[in-house]
Amino acid sequence: MPQRQARARPGSLRSFAGGVASLLLTRAELLTLEAQELKDEIIASLFTGMLALILIAVGLMAGLLLIWTLTPPAQRAWALGACALLFCGAGALLGFRLRQRLRAQPAAFSVTLDEVRKDWAALGGGDAP
Repeated sequence: MPQRQARARPGSLRSFAGGVASLLLTRAELLTLEAQELKDEIIASLFTGMLALILIAVGLMAGLLLIWTLTPPAQRAWALGACALLFCGAGALLGFRLRQRLRAQPAAFSVTLDEVRKDWAALGGGDAP
């Protein structure tokens, strides 16, 4: 004879515990998904940034070599000084923009925290932690 699983009656302690366990598992899954997305985004940004730095360095060396060969010896120091100022200014500008972009990003796991706050309020916990 097949055995039936006993279902928890609505409003019972077993039903409540099952609901809380299901809720916690769902939130844990959301947390792992957010962590995976964050990890993928960080790795992609690092690889892109490293490749950009390598390409920029090669391009700058080629450009400086070209300037070195095309300018007369009397003006080489001024031309290379102007290039150095230009490169330093561009690097400072890029660093400042990166800093602004990183500060404007939402906090890590903000979606999970919002959902946990909603759950806490729905369960009658008062103000969200």
